[in-house]
Amino acid sequence: MKRHSQSGQVLITGVVMMVILLLVILYAFDVHNVIRAKLKVDVAQQSAAMTGAAWQKESLNLIGEINLLKASALLMEGSENWKTPLPDKKEEEEAWRREMQSRVDLLTEMQTRVSFIGPLIGFAAAQQSAKSNGLNRINNALGNYLELLNTDKRYDESQGGAARYINNYEWKEPYISLVSRINSNGIAVFPNARTAGMPETRPAQLANDRFYTEIMRCANAIAANDPPKKHHWNLLSSLLKTMDDTDFQGKWWHINYRHNRFPNESEIFTLGVEFGGEYDERDVFAVNDLKPELKNYADRGSLPAQMKWCIYDQWWYPDYYKNNYPEYEYNHYNYWYGGGALRKEVKKQFIYEGPAAYVEGYADVTARVNVRPSVRPYAGNDFAENIEKRNAREAIRNREHAILLRKNQTTTRIGTRRGRANDSDISTSYRPGSIAKVLGELKGDTAPVELDLILPVFKKVSPMPTFMPIPYGFQVLKPGYSNLEKFLSWLAEQEDLNGVPPEGTEHYLEALQFLANGVRERARGSSERVKAELNSHISGRALRYYGYNHKFNKGAFENEFKERLWEWYKVRDARVFQQKVLDGPGYLQEPRLFNNNPKLRRVEVKETAPDGRIITRKYYVLSREEGSSVKEYRLDEKTHKVPVPDEINGGTAYRVYVNIVNNASLYYVINSRGQIVLNGGNDPTIMYNRHYGGGGTCQCQGECTCKSVWNPGRYDGTRGPARL
Repeated sequence: MKRHSQSGQVLITGVVMMVILLLVILYAFDVHNVIRAKLKVDVAQQSAAMTGAAWQKESLNLIGEINLLKASALLMEGSENWKTPLPDKKEEEEAWRREMQSRVDLLTEMQTRVSFIGPLIGFAAAQQSAKSNGLNRINNALGNYLELLNTDKRYDESQGGAARYINNYEWKEPYISLVSRINSNGIAVFPNARTAGMPETRPAQLANDRFYTEIMRCANAIAANDPPKKHHWNLLSSLLKTMDDTDFQGKWWHINYRHNRFPNESEIFTLGVEFGGEYDERDVFAVNDLKPELKNYADRGSLPAQMKWCIYDQWWYPDYYKNNYPEYEYNHYNYWYGGGALRKEVKKQFIYEGPAAYVEGYADVTARVNVRPSVRPYAGNDFAENIEKRNAREAIRNREHAILLRKNQTTTRIGTRRGRANDSDISTSYRPGSIAKVLGELKGDTAPVELDLILPVFKKVSPMPTFMPIPYGFQVLKPGYSNLEKFLSWLAEQEDLNGVPPEGTEHYLEALQFLANGVRERARGSSERVKAELNSHISGRALRYYGYNHKFNKGAFENEFKERLWEWYKVRDARVFQQKVLDGPGYLQEPRLFNNNPKLRRVEVKETAPDGRIITRKYYVLSREEGSSVKEYRLDEKTHKVPVPDEINGGTAYRVYVNIVNNASLYYVINSRGQIVLNGGNDPTIMYNRHYGGGGTCQCQGECTCKSVWNPGRYDGTRGPARL
């Protein structure tokens, strides 16, 4: 018998490999469940959004058809065509007009019914679509909304709320009944809704739950260090720049529930329609556009009845937002319609806002099996004692723990976090769902809103980026009344920040107190952890000044540092705003320190002096490839500046490097307009590609501008303009 037989070694290797494969399969099974849930949620949301938008389209077209019926009833029939014999000829004209008015009123009531019932049918169909694609239903998800409809004064005419009758239609009972039926069958996706209870806030950040979290993060960072080592001034940025000390005196918050009144139509999947006045000027224009040759009827007095056309409300018109929200044109209109985000500019016939069907859903995935990692300590109370027994092999050898750990079931939610009342969020900066929009046009590639009158011109629906519809009035109908909503409802009635807020909302009040009154110097609690404490407002020491100091002299700063900006890095900690430096710049006023390629490169050039000696000159450059050649941008060692193309503004910008060494990469920027780029600004020396896809293929049409000298064909991950 052979002493060194190798028999069975392959079998052992095979068994080991099978065990490893088994572990991978068991581990990947939960990963697969998550991926499958993600696909299920995406497909269900998209189908539900398209279904809801399809019913919005049908509702708008039906309303448009009834508008044409109104036009036919009034414009195509005169008293001489009245066929009904009447006993008293003197009363014939008056009777005819009464009958015509009755017809118009009945048609208007029909349009009103459609504006309530049509979107709700779409909502019910969207639920069925989501369920058919795999989402589970949530029981009584709209119970809170139904309670508000039944009890809240905003829906009660006797308490100054919504009218009981809208165009002769008693809307409330059938509306509640239909919502109740849908709710009783279970909700799979939550829709967008223009609810009467949604406030319009100034500052707008008050409606964003993350705004309060950011304030507290800033407060604790300031309490820990002065100046703070880490800043979080994202949502606060625009507020700090536009509001100074005087703006925070008295009742500086504005919370208005009146602006978003009951829309006189379905709050769910709202169409955005209203009815013109009895003799609205637009009625005459609409008549002329429909039948220009009927000049006699264009005169207000010649119409045989008082007309109420169904027209688009203000939410459809880009000009409404341009006139009322200064940031709309740049941050939204140009970004979405002008080719700032999409590959091409949107066709002019589709440049309107209007309704959109948005839905959010979720699926919960349960994980059951975890594999013991081979490089981390296994579960144990005494880490020091078991430090050597840290991997799966050691666990097997010592028979202390199995490799596969069956833990308590843990649930991961895929999709929206708004599935529970406490998670409710009324901000519009969070849209994990899907959106579809109604598309229509008049002849000649004209947008439907060019004519105020709604006509049956909507032909299709289309999915779109979730943030393309404007966020104003774009609340998601949630299963509960969130703590933030409770707080804002309370805050709207307060004259100062000294009251007692509803239970569970105290942290919102504390955050606003920090914002208004500032942060006291560091204080340590019993646990030796840094704790921020409130302090009455002392000019120059408020939390806000660490972000933006209105007393900072920008001109003096530029005169001092513009030609030696690189030195700011050395003196920054002693010069920025802090409790002992009250006139320094806040974080948003500091020059932004960049770290992008290419890096500085040292070049040595040998030259022949007049006396014949060989002189070696050394200097630093940034290099770029231009076809088959390389172009160099030389650094001025006195000012630390490198002149480079300004890819945003055109002309020449300057990179100002902190250190002059080989491979140096930290620099500030002065753009071609002579402005120092501050924190929050983009680096103009880099091309932020608009047409370059992440798949490695240029998406340009015509001359390709994907590649930049400083960013040669790489994917651009820079975010677009801030949302409204």
